[in-house]
Amino acid sequence: MGKLTIKEKKHYDELGYVVVSNLFSADELSEINEELDGCEEPVQTSGEHEGFTYQLAMLTDKTKQFAHDERILNLIEDIVKPGISIFSSKLLTKLPHSASVCHWHQDDAYYNEVVNSDTRMSIWVPLQDTDELNGCLWIVPGSHKQGQQPYTVKNNGTCRKALDEEQVDLSKAEPVRMKAGSMLLFNSLTWHSSKGNETDQVRRAFIVSYQEATVPIGRGKQHIILRPAN
Repeated sequence: MGKLTIKEKKHYDELGYVVVSNLFSADELSEINEELDGCEEPVQTSGEHEGFTYQLAMLTDKTKQFAHDERILNLIEDIVKPGISIFSSKLLTKLPHSASVCHWHQDDAYYNEVVNSDTRMSIWVPLQDTDELNGCLWIVPGSHKQGQQPYTVKNNGTCRKALDEEQVDLSKAEPVRMKAGSMLLFNSLTWHSSKGNETDQVRRAFIVSYQEATVPIGRGKQHIILRPAN
């Protein structure tokens, strides 16, 4: 099964992210959406965890299969090595007309409190088409090369360990518009954020964070080695 092309891998290395189109079919997305309709905890409508469902890969056999999918592992195996393990997984639901903002942040502001990793990254799979109207991700290309930045703690929205916007340059921020079933791969140091959902439809994104298998722990019992280090 497919690996990242040389061009895609270069894009990831230089810019801190890359989008792979059409990874999951419409039928697969319909199945996972139906599964989530049946198993999802009531979505919080306010507070720091608004819209999040945690430990997603542990909820059902189908969500587990999604996080363990060989197509994903083949695409990330040239990034996450030696071996591949899951650090954490979650669903982010933006309800219709939610004004909640995920602040500009780096995942490692959270993840390094648990354990350090040299190759940690996340996949972000929208289950509906995403753009600026319904809360697509925004990214600052190349920001991962600046290392972990100081953060300030916000008292509103989500992703509250936020970059100090007076100390970082966000002028090159770009929206990452995606079709449902495509997959965004991004470095755990890449600066990213999302805005609210102005539409009448729910917007869901399946997020799994992976790290090299030689790192012994992850986010609690979610940690599992999928491909051992050779």
